[in-house]
This record gives sequence, structure tokens and C-alpha cells, in this order.
Amino acid sequence: MSGLRWRFLGPVSLGTLCLVALCAFTAVSLFHQQATITSVLRENVSSRRAASDLRGCLNTLIALELNQVESVAELHTRAQTHLTEIRKLANHPEEKALSAQLDDGVARYLKLWQSLPPKNDAAHAARVAAATEYLEVHVLYPCRELETFNDQRVEDTTTQHERVLSQLAWGMAVVGGLGAVAGIVFGYGAARLLSQSIRRLRVQIRDAAGKLGPDPPEIVLTGDFEFGRLHEDLDSLTDRIEEVVQKLSEREREVARAEQLAAVGQLAAGVGHELRNPLTSIKMLIQTGLEDADGHRLTAEDLRVIEAEIRRMERSLQTFLEFARPPKLERRPVELKTVLGAVLGLVRGRAEKQHVSAIFEARDEPITLTADAGQLQQVFVNLVLNALDVMPTGGTLTVATQRTVNQVEVVVSDTGPGILKGMMPRLFQPFASSKDTGLGLGLVISRRIVEDHGGTMNAANRPGGGASFFVRLPIEE
Repeated sequence: MSGLRWRFLGPVSLGTLCLVALCAFTAVSLFHQQATITSVLRENVSSRRAASDLRGCLNTLIALELNQVESVAELHTRAQTHLTEIRKLANHPEEKALSAQLDDGVARYLKLWQSLPPKNDAAHAARVAAATEYLEVHVLYPCRELETFNDQRVEDTTTQHERVLSQLAWGMAVVGGLGAVAGIVFGYGAARLLSQSIRRLRVQIRDAAGKLGPDPPEIVLTGDFEFGRLHEDLDSLTDRIEEVVQKLSEREREVARAEQLAAVGQLAAGVGHELRNPLTSIKMLIQTGLEDADGHRLTAEDLRVIEAEIRRMERSLQTFLEFARPPKLERRPVELKTVLGAVLGLVRGRAEKQHVSAIFEARDEPITLTADAGQLQQVFVNLVLNALDVMPTGGTLTVATQRTVNQVEVVVSDTGPGILKGMMPRLFQPFASSKDTGLGLGLVISRRIVEDHGGTMNAANRPGGGASFFVRLPIEE
């Protein structure tokens, strides 16, 4: 899917980016040109409005003067205001020239008006007429030229605006056409890639379905671009997977049941083996006593043998009960060295009888655990007895402790023959024992007790001979 995604999305993404860039460039160009034209048009309209206002003011002024109304000071001020506005808006050389001509004309007219003789003078009327004529010729006519010039500028700007809009319309049409063509090209390419991928996927699905069943289906490749066939193949594969999963589940249940039956049989065989030998001894002693023609009763020695065999059966039954129903932990603060010392004290007599040297290596610092002291003692007694079992004619038994920050390791080592190579993988499996009379449950129970305390238990042969068992327990501060 990653290859399909990049093969499909790569060209489409590149084409989309190109179209987006082209559209963005077109939009920015449109906005820039539209802003420029709008600014020019606004300036021309303002300049034309100022010229029109001045022309209206001049027409009014000329009309009043022709009707011999000479109170026109306010109109003079208004005309100068309009001239200031025209001068500020003039940004074209011709427009600036006309503005300067208007300024000069108005200045000369005001000079003529201010130099008029008194009204009772015979030349007053003629001088007013001359000033009015000057105003009309040197100010009003240039003002009309300025209006005409601004009208032409507005017309030119409008024409330019229409031309730009036309160009943009064509540009957008070209972009739209390119987008449509690109969409067709991209769609065709995507369809081809998707078709090829679906064909490969169908082949893989049919291949996978063939591996799940004994009759692999025939694979037919066609150029059809069919999702329906793909769905059919997926449905077929799903059905086969469900069928295989159901069969596997049934087989797992059968295997689990067989393992349970095998475990029960193994347990029954172990129980029978452990109980048959002492029962045979007891039966033989009792039969001997019953068949004695002299009527002799069982001797004290015979009774001690019977009691020993009964105790042996009790121990075997107790071991089976502990394996089947492990007792609950009763955690209390326990001094580990005290437990190990008690264990060595229990087996000291047997060790001396077998000429085994028992060595206890531990530092002086106390090692306190939160554990079930009775079950921990059972673990170490089992390990120590196993070590004595492999050293019937002497050797060295070593129990050592090593403490780290958060755990303590107890190592029980012997100098016996070591653990058999074939026995090592099954060492902690139920009923696996290299002893003739062993149940094969001691190490299993011991390891379970250690793991219930949050620790681990392992074993290994020593390089110089013998075996070592490692019990690691956590220290809770």
C-alpha cells in the first residue's frame, strides 16, 4: 500500500500544487492590477470633481460680475480652495501644467480685481468688465481643459480596466481548462495504478486462500477493473480463514484435553508407584505373620518397618496435596540467615553420616524479607536434601547469599555428578526426576513457592563439577 500511495499520490500532489500555485499567481495578479486601476480611477475622479467644482464657482462668479454684483469675496476664497485641491491631486505633467496655469490666472485676476478704481470713477465699469473677461479667458477655459483632460483619463482607465478583466477572464478559462485536462490525466493514471494494484492484490489473496485449503483455486488474470471480483475474493478468503481458525480451535481443545488426560494418567501412575512399594512391603509382612504355623506374632522390627512405610505413604500423599492445592502465603518479616541456619541444622546429622561438609557463606549484615518462613524453609530443605542425595559418599554442600540493592540471591551448590544434559530442560517439569524413588514434584513445588514470593529459581552445572541452584528473592524495604 505504501508503494501504491506514493505512486498515486505523488503525481496527483505535484499536479495539485502546480494548479494551486497557478491559481494563486492569477489571484494575486488580479488583485494587484485591480488595486492599481482602482487607485488611478479614484485619483482621476477626485481631480475631475475638483475641476468641476472650480468651474461651477467661476461660472457663478462671472455671472455675478456681469450683473454688476461686486460682493464676491466669498467666491474668491472658494475658488482658491478649489485650486489648492487641484494642485494637490495633480500628478500628471499635463495636469500639473494646467494647474499652474490656473494658479497664475487666478492670481492675475485677483490682482486686477483688487486694483479696481472706486465705483464713482468713470473707468470702474470698464475695469470690472476687463477683469471678468480675463477670468473667463485665462481661468475658466483652462479649467474646462482640465475637466476634459480628467474625463479622458477616466475613460482611458476604464478601458484599461475592461482590458485587464478580459485578460483575467481568459486566464481563468485557461487555468480551468488545464485543471480539467490534468484531472483527466491524473484520473487515468490513478485508475491504471489502482487496477494494477487490485490485480496483484487478487493474486495474493487467491494465493493466501490456496495455502489455507487443500484445493488451491485457479488464478485467472484479466484486464478488468472490478471491485466486485476483489470483494468476492476477500469474502472467500475470510470464509477460509474462519474455517481454518475453527479447525485450529477444535484441535487446540483436543490437544488440551489430551494433555489433561495425560497429566491425570501421569499423576495416577506416580501415585500408584509411590504407594505400591510401601503397600507391598506391608502386605508381605502381614502375610508372613498370618502364615506362621507356630502362631508367632509380628516382631517389633516388623512393626517399625510397617510404621516407616506408612509414614512414607503419608509424605507422598502430602506432596501430592501440596502440588494440587498449594497453601496460601502468610507473609511476615523473616530473617533469611535464620531460615538458612535452621535448614542446615535439620540436615546436619545426615550430612555428617554421608561425610558431607556443609558450608554457610553469608555476610554479617541482616537480610530481612517479607515472606512465609515455613514455605521458604521447605524450598531450601528440598534443595539441600537434593544436594545430599547426589553425594552419598561425601562431598561439599555450600549455601551462600549475595545481596544487591533490591534482591538477595541464595546459591545452593554441591560437588556431585551434576545435572544430566537430557534432564536440564525438564528439570522444573512435574514428575520429571532422575531418582529411582523421587516423585519429581519437589523442584516444581519449590519453584512455584519462589515465584509466589516474586522471585525466580534456576539451576546450572558448575564448571568444576556439581550443580548449583539459584534462588533470587526481592527485598521490600
